[in-house]
Amino acid sequence: MRPLAWILTLSLLSACGWHLRGVTPLPPEYRVMYLQSQASNSFNQQLKLQLEFNDVVLTASAEDAPAILRIEPVDIERRTLSVSSSGQVGEFELNGRLTAHILHIGRDTDVEIELKARRTLTNDVNNVVGTASAESQQRAELERELVNKLLRRLQSLGKSSQSAATTQSAPAATGTQP
Repeated sequence: MRPLAWILTLSLLSACGWHLRGVTPLPPEYRVMYLQSQASNSFNQQLKLQLEFNDVVLTASAEDAPAILRIEPVDIERRTLSVSSSGQVGEFELNGRLTAHILHIGRDTDVEIELKARRTLTNDVNNVVGTASAESQQRAELERELVNKLLRRLQSLGKSSQSAATTQSAPAATGTQP
């Protein structure tokens, strides 16, 4: 009886569209792609891990893939937000920017994707080592957030291309009756 209850529960969860956290199901046209990245090694590791986790096959050459994902270097800028009365930085923010291009060979389209993320940190002048550690941790979190945003954008691009293909083919399929 218990196995039947588990099977029923799992089938209900999958039927309602529920997914494990971190799973971003990508459309079929992005299931096989070539990754061409100029970003840092840590960003590339995060991106490859997430792509493989979402069942994307990364090819060794661009000729073997129907889609090419080009990543430009990730730009993380540190900006001062507030200064104390003694002239020391009290608070700063990290602004991350990612520019990527997805080239779909079959449709001969090149879509530019620009993503931004932001983190705010306080600067503890009495704990320089702790502040530096917190900054490096926030930089890693910023890269992780940009990877997740990129996957969600790829997911939405697939949905919009599917709906565009449906609306373009719908008028051709329905004819007018005299």
